[in-house]
Formats: sequence, structure tokens, C-alpha cells
Amino acid sequence: MSPLLHWDRCVVQKDAEVETFVKEYLAQSHRRVLLIAGAGFDPRATRASELLGAHLRERLTGLFIREERPSADVRLKQRADRNLEKMTTFVVSSTVPEIQIFASDNAVVGGREAVKAIAGIRVEDFTDIILDCSALSKGVFFPIVRFLLPKTRGLNFHLLAVDQPRLDDNISPVIWEQASSVHGFRGNLNAPEHEAAARLWLPQLVPGQRVTLDLIFQMVRPHDVCPILPFPSSDPRLPDKLVEAYATEMGSGWQVDPRNVVYADEHSPLDVYRAIVRIHEARKPIFESRGSQIILSPIGGKILSLGALLAALEHDFPVIYVEAIAYQMDFSQTDAVKQEKETLVHVWLEGEAYAQQ
Repeated sequence: MSPLLHWDRCVVQKDAEVETFVKEYLAQSHRRVLLIAGAGFDPRATRASELLGAHLRERLTGLFIREERPSADVRLKQRADRNLEKMTTFVVSSTVPEIQIFASDNAVVGGREAVKAIAGIRVEDFTDIILDCSALSKGVFFPIVRFLLPKTRGLNFHLLAVDQPRLDDNISPVIWEQASSVHGFRGNLNAPEHEAAARLWLPQLVPGQRVTLDLIFQMVRPHDVCPILPFPSSDPRLPDKLVEAYATEMGSGWQVDPRNVVYADEHSPLDVYRAIVRIHEARKPIFESRGSQIILSPIGGKILSLGALLAALEHDFPVIYVEAIAYQMDFSQTDAVKQEKETLVHVWLEGEAYAQQ
């Protein structure tokens, strides 16, 4: 009998279910809600504040994080300013901390600075804490979840994200020159006692990230690689396109056994979470003598990244990525994609939903 996964029965809602949850649960008069969100250029930045502000009004407090990068496009900053103006209109009681993603010596400090920005929050003043990941980078929202999760025992801790894969594909990072672990997610990477462990790297494959994946591969030096491909996905041919795009890496570079490719539903955080944890459980008896080490690189869309986050939290897996020094975006294409259907996803991490477990 396989062990029960911690978040195997996690509450995940989408679209109409999320709106009903807000109207019937969060809108209860005794609730006090904190919304932590990114005040960035992403068109999805305002979705959560608009929905929550309409129903909670003065019982909603906002903490809107501005990520500052040294090479930011002025046009993206202008879009971020417009988004922030809307967000503070929807959530009147709000603060806007600015965090530097890079230090003066170019060290990546965004995750650490994000934790500092929220460290003074009195979580006991709220019944529910909501982290909207839609416009936050992974190097920022992963550490925030790691920091807040143990502090929210007895409270309700929720994650929100707007699922729109085509928009994710249209936002391209200008990457930094080296890979690193996400703050708080180094795990046992390179620990002397795990030197002999069999390292398995699970990178999420996305279009146009060959350099990013190569930097991570050179840092991790895995013994085996199990690429994660989105299937089902919005584009039914996307898995085939990715296999074709990364044919060299998967063949002579990473030497991937075709049986080791992991397929995960692009729109389900629990699908990839379950896949990762079950791979971990299957490897433990095989590598009992030398140890098994799983390393994650969720470099793609938010929904699959949330699944990787759950797995990393549960088993302290290292998470390796390459930070972006800037972002590029085709503005006309982004505005067109923005008009397409989006899905608001709610993941209930901790709280009353699990009181009977």
C-alpha cells in the first residue's frame, strides 16, 4: 500500500468554484483576509484583488510586492504602475514594499528580501492569508510559501494563480549567467553526507529555455533526468514540439530513457505533485544503500510550478532555477492573448478544510 501523500486530498478549485468560495466563505462577516500579491506588469496581476475587493471591502488588507530588477524595460514598469493603481483602488488598505531581486554585487537576493518584507506580518490578525502567485516570480513566491506555511497553523492559507499558458509563453525572461537554488529550497544539495546519492533531475520543459536548462544541468550534474512534459495541454501538439526542440539534450546530452519522461496535466497542480512524490517513493528502496536525491526545476507556467512547490515542501527537495535580470514581452500579442479565456485556480494549503484529518 502506497503512503498517503500530504496534499493528496488537497482542495483545488477553478473559476466558478473560486468565485462561489469567495462569495460564500471568505465574505463571511467574521473573516479578516490578507492578500499578498505581485504588483508587476503581468496582465493577471489585478484579477485576485478585483474579485476579493468586491466582496470583502474593508475586511481585506493588501500587501503588494514590487519586484525591482536592474535592467527592467520602462514600458513594463509603466504597465506595473497601472496595475498597482488598480490594485490599490480595489484594496484600499494596502502597503507596497519594493524588493530588489539582485544585490549591488549581482547576488540573487529576491527570495530573501521577499521574506523580510512579510516577516513583520501579524498572522494572528487574520483568519485567512491568500498568496496570489499570478504576478510573482518563482524566486519570490516559493520562499514566501516556505516562510508562511508553519506560521499559519490554525489559520487558513490559500494560493491563487491565473492559469493562462499562452500568456506564460509570451513572457520571456532575460536570464542571469548562473543557476542557483531558490531561497529556502536548497534541501540537502551538495551536503557531504549525500555526496554518493543518486541524483535525479526533474526539469519542466518549456519552449525557448535551452540556455536556462543547460546552466541548471551543469550545476546539478545529475545521474538521471526525467523531463516533465505538459499533457494534457492547451496545445495538444506541445509535448511533441518540446521533444523535437530538446532532441539533442534528451539524446546525447541528458541521455534520457524514453520511459523516463513524465507527463503531467498542464492545468492540474496535483497531477505533477503526485507524479513527483511517487517517483520519490519508488526510488527509496532501490537506492537504499547510497540514497536518492530528487532535484526540481519548475521553470514553466504557474500551475505546474505549484505542483512542484507542494512536492518540494513535503520532502525538502532542492529547487534549482536561473533568475531573470529582466523580462521581454510582445505587447501586441500579449494584449491579444489577454482577451482569451483564463482560469482562476485556488489551492487551499492549510486550515479548516483539513480539520478532520
